Amino acid sequence: MTRFDELAQQQKKTEGELTLSSLPRLQEALHALGVTDAAALAALRVRYQLQGLPPRFFSETALPMLALNVQSALPLVCQRCFAPLPQALDLQFEFALSNEPPEALLEDEHVDWLEEGSETTVESLVEDELLMALPIAVMHEQACVSLQQTAGEKPNPFAALKQLKLDK
Repeated sequence: MTRFDELAQQQKKTEGELTLSSLPRLQEALHALGVTDAAALAALRVRYQLQGLPPRFFSETALPMLALNVQSALPLVCQRCFAPLPQALDLQFEFALSNEPPEALLEDEHVDWLEEGSETTVESLVEDELLMALPIAVMHEQACVSLQQTAGEKPNPFAALKQLKLDK
C-alpha cells in the first residue's frame, strides 16, 4: 500500500513545507519566466496539506479520496516591464485513487485521478499542480508604471520630401 492509499483509506492528514531546491521543475519554469532574484528564489516556501477524505461514489464504484491544499507566494516578474510581480497562490484539489479512471470520474471536472499504487511522491504531486497553475504570461493588470506609454516626436517623412522639392 502506497502512502497516498494509506492516507486516503485511513483518512489521515499530512502537511509540510517544501523549498525550491526540492522542486527542480518549478525552479526551471521560474527561470524560464525570467525570475532571476536569487534571494527571492531562496526564500520561496510552498506549504501543503494532504488529507484523506471519505470514499466517494463514481457511478457504482466507491473510490478513496484525497484533498490537497497548496499555498505559496511565487516571485514572478512582469513580462512587460520586468518589475517584480509576486503572486500568491492558494490552491485546492481533490483526487480519486483508482487503477484506471471510471467514466463518471472523467466527467467530473472538480476531481482529478491518481493511479492507485503509483510511486508518486508528495513533492512531485505538489510540483505538478504548481506548474499547471503558473500563468502563461505574467503582467500587471493596469499599465506598467515604469513603462513609457508615449512615443517621442518623429518628423513626418513627407515633410522632408517636400523640403527637397522646395529646394530645387
